[in-house]
Amino acid sequence: MTADDESRYSLGDSRGRVVVISFGYTFCPDICPTALATIGQALKQMGKDAEQVDALFISLDPDRDTTERLRSYTEFFHPRLIGLTGSAAELKQVADQYKVYYGFVGKGKTERYSMDHSANLYILDTEGRLSSMLPHGMPPGALVDRIRQAMQSTVPNNDNNNLKRPTVSN
Repeated sequence: MTADDESRYSLGDSRGRVVVISFGYTFCPDICPTALATIGQALKQMGKDAEQVDALFISLDPDRDTTERLRSYTEFFHPRLIGLTGSAAELKQVADQYKVYYGFVGKGKTERYSMDHSANLYILDTEGRLSSMLPHGMPPGALVDRIRQAMQSTVPNNDNNNLKRPTVSN
């Protein structure tokens, strides 16, 4: 995937840090700004501990969400937010790993198309394993609690553990 600073990103780049992931698009009128505001507020509440967190906004709209647009958009919510994009195939692969639903509404008929998409926040522990998933609308304090749990998490990686561990690759 390509980060908003034009560098390549893979989940391995965040090894040792907790990762918070939100999927969406910069033209989203409600879900995405609310989710990113929640992430931004949670990071502020964490103070210096936020340096142990990589917050990712993965755009599902590669046609409109350029790296420049992602950088401008994510910086508005918090300077630690990283916008990611990629090819349609890369984004589909990552979205499928997290079972993220998305679909374009009106694309090809109007420039001002929209998207329907899942609105969960995904928290990965320091080893890149899915620690928890929060539904849209949770307060920043709940996100802080889950991030702190992930910081201390030692989720075993064995066949008896039913927690899926999708990864962001490429």
